[in-house]
Amino acid sequence: MYSYSLKLQPEWKDDSVSSLHIEITTDKPCRKGEDAFLRIRNIVNIPFCPFQKDPVLTDEKGVVSCHEEDRPVMQSFIYPVVLVADRDSQGPVTLSYTVSPRIQPEGFRSSPYFDLVPEKGGVNGTGNTFLYVFPDLDRTVTFDLCWDLSLMPAGAKGIWNFSSSGTAHKEDFLMSNVLETVYMCGMVKAVESSPVGFYWFDTLPFDAEEGAGRIVKLFKAMAEMFRDKGGDYRVFARHNQFPGYGGTALTRSYLFGYEKNDTVSLDDLQDLLAHEMVHNWPTMDDSEAGRGTWYLEGSAEYYSTIVPFELGMRSAEKTAEVINRKAGCYWQNPMHTLSNAELGRLYWKDLRCQRVPYARGILFLSNIDAQIRRATEGNKTLLDVELKLLEKRMPEPSDFLEAVKFVSGLDVTDQYEHMCAGQDPVPDPDAFLGKFTVRKAKVRQQNFQNAVEKKDDGPLVDGYVWEVRK
Repeated sequence: MYSYSLKLQPEWKDDSVSSLHIEITTDKPCRKGEDAFLRIRNIVNIPFCPFQKDPVLTDEKGVVSCHEEDRPVMQSFIYPVVLVADRDSQGPVTLSYTVSPRIQPEGFRSSPYFDLVPEKGGVNGTGNTFLYVFPDLDRTVTFDLCWDLSLMPAGAKGIWNFSSSGTAHKEDFLMSNVLETVYMCGMVKAVESSPVGFYWFDTLPFDAEEGAGRIVKLFKAMAEMFRDKGGDYRVFARHNQFPGYGGTALTRSYLFGYEKNDTVSLDDLQDLLAHEMVHNWPTMDDSEAGRGTWYLEGSAEYYSTIVPFELGMRSAEKTAEVINRKAGCYWQNPMHTLSNAELGRLYWKDLRCQRVPYARGILFLSNIDAQIRRATEGNKTLLDVELKLLEKRMPEPSDFLEAVKFVSGLDVTDQYEHMCAGQDPVPDPDAFLGKFTVRKAKVRQQNFQNAVEKKDDGPLVDGYVWEVRK
């Protein structure tokens, strides 16, 4: 197993981080004409950070000349570039370069939050937009991280997903996780309660201590429910330059973003983070966009709805509102008749298509849960299916169907195929723990791209509404 040692040296200027010096050292040899390192030139329309100093590759003999080449697009929205060595290397290899944090352009709406963005107090973002890694993203390495804060003011900190101490060491660490984790440095404020940490700069739109308390309670409950194998979970917050709060789930973490004028209540934070926490567990192959999105996002929507309710963190009345917002919006979206495959091809071209799998998934999974409970007289639930799938590293949709049959004896293949084709579901009257009733109703179509454009003056269309069962 090769080593991958990462040294990050942020530089302070004008109350923020103005540049990031990066040094990657490895014992993995470079071969002439072969791909040595990979970076992501563009991911979901977010570019790699601007270079202040171009990459330089060195070994025991000195500079290893190299050049960049494009490689085929991955998952339809990731554009990789590789460094190709012009000679064989000798001994350990070091790749050094310097980047500037990204200044978001006027009118930019970031989703997901991958870019390395500066603000008063520091900078944070994911490795996707500023790190080179080995080309084989499924390779495991011995990973070491060191923050060099010598160019930062006293009290500055360097935080990473798996360490808040300034250094980290991980064995058998996936190369892809080097990219899909959060790096944060500067005058970081924190609330930590093992195994959960919450980090931010400057000010927040809610009380940090109470927000962290809710995060801890939710995570511990979900970790027990999904039989988590242990490890830290961190929530990172940052200011955005555009209105509307939101965030991105990453490896054992969540990156939360908000604009300075956003009003974010603790209930809003709870709803958002409950969804994103679930992403630590249920997984499914989604390499062909749309293939597993219904399960990934549907599971997150379903459990983020029922778990706070079961924990007493949300009332039945509020939960009915959440169900209507998450599931009821399915019929409000004019793209809901498209198939999963059609939606997947349009995710990054039409944001309306991104939202459909969330609603489609929660509707399908809540129906399946109700059917499993009836078939097993309440002895089994959807969670038993989810736990069965967690035994696999990357389950397929067919594994879901097999798990449902194993747990309950039910064959839901036809329902699954109808869901994938975009056929309208009929909500099960016992869905959502049997605590709510559902009825047909007219709802307002919502034909918007970004949430800030949402209006309530769309045409009336057929849909459903949930209410607390009396």
